[in-house]
Amino acid sequence: MLSITSARKTLNLVPTLLKAGYATAVSKTSNGVKIAALDESSPTASVSLVINAGSRFEPKDKAGIAHFVKNYGFKNNGKRSAFRIARETELVGGVLSSNLGRETISFTAECLKEDVPYFVEVFGDLVAQTKFTQHELHSVATEVAAECHLAESTPEIAVIDALHSAAFRNGLGNSVYAATYSDISTEDLRKFAADNFVANKVALVATGVSEAELKSLADSAFSHVAAGSAAKAEGAKYYGGDVRVAHPSSVGHVAVAFQGAAAGTPEFYTAQVLRSLLGGDRFVKWSTSGVSPLSTAASKIGHGAQISAFNYGYSDAGLFGVYAQAGNKEVAEAAKAAIASLKAAAKSVSADEFKRALAQAKFETASRFESRTSTTEILAAQTLQGHKVTAEESLAALDKVQAGDVSKFAAKLLSSKPTTVVYGQASALPYPEALF
Repeated sequence: MLSITSARKTLNLVPTLLKAGYATAVSKTSNGVKIAALDESSPTASVSLVINAGSRFEPKDKAGIAHFVKNYGFKNNGKRSAFRIARETELVGGVLSSNLGRETISFTAECLKEDVPYFVEVFGDLVAQTKFTQHELHSVATEVAAECHLAESTPEIAVIDALHSAAFRNGLGNSVYAATYSDISTEDLRKFAADNFVANKVALVATGVSEAELKSLADSAFSHVAAGSAAKAEGAKYYGGDVRVAHPSSVGHVAVAFQGAAAGTPEFYTAQVLRSLLGGDRFVKWSTSGVSPLSTAASKIGHGAQISAFNYGYSDAGLFGVYAQAGNKEVAEAAKAAIASLKAAAKSVSADEFKRALAQAKFETASRFESRTSTTEILAAQTLQGHKVTAEESLAALDKVQAGDVSKFAAKLLSSKPTTVVYGQASALPYPEALF
């Protein structure tokens, strides 16, 4: 997954959420499949199969294989054909989806509560019995090519992907999209699945179902899944670098990133507050700008300029930065304004600025526990990495952040080697040294 946009919901919902506690229950099946569930009083449920087999786990000579594996989800397996899975899902009103991130591949079913047992069984067969047949490879490759084309034609996706590649090179730097020259065979796919579709790299997470019920279902459905070994990936190493992507677009894009913090660490929460401090989001309907430094800078530049901050956290690394887009002639000014705002934060953060940033970071964090999609993402990350963090605990971690911590973290970012990606009419776009 390349980005997460939290839904901004009414503030009145937050106290109810926090009173609910929302503690996650995590257990394991006898062969090691991790189980986490959040029981809600809703007639619907969602179940996700999450596997620690994202693009960072790809063999160096098989770049893009995780993308192919993701698109083989819900294809023919030893018990059901792809047609049967699709037909049975339609008959019960379910919705199936799959997603590839840098650390995980996930398959999700949204359904009525009474149909959860069926989809848990489907997931068990997906892990242990997917055939990866030759006759399906053509259609899968066509789907992969279409998704790659969409990503390449969407500047924001292309820039963030290039940013990770330059920052980490391998591992977390591996693209979540297969290259057009990817040479992937069904034998390669079976080998990748045999290495990664094992109980100790699998988590089954659900909302709308009790943990006890989900574990009981998984004990049966996943009993034939090999235990295997836990996820092993080369530790992430940050390098930094500079990438220029020429494109005839009239809009230029500049992203500048620095070595950030791993998810769940104290520094990650500090980074979240810094991201809110720098801002770029609008919180008042129909407003043309916000009060944050990046929103104010974008408003002054005009010409459709947009500037925002981002913070990506992974199991052992992070990437923090700013993203500017505007006309090719104005984007350099926008990017310089973003870096100037980060430098200002490194010097000092006023009490009022910190109060606003902390409140926004806490609201966004609490809101993530309200959305079924983001709640599932949180459950999956916690289960695979051993983190059990409730909404209350996340907010408590943010409360420990001080204004001085934010300034120190900003200064630390600026001391690391930057990673810069520019996208647009290259001759008109700035080089990294011009931004600082």
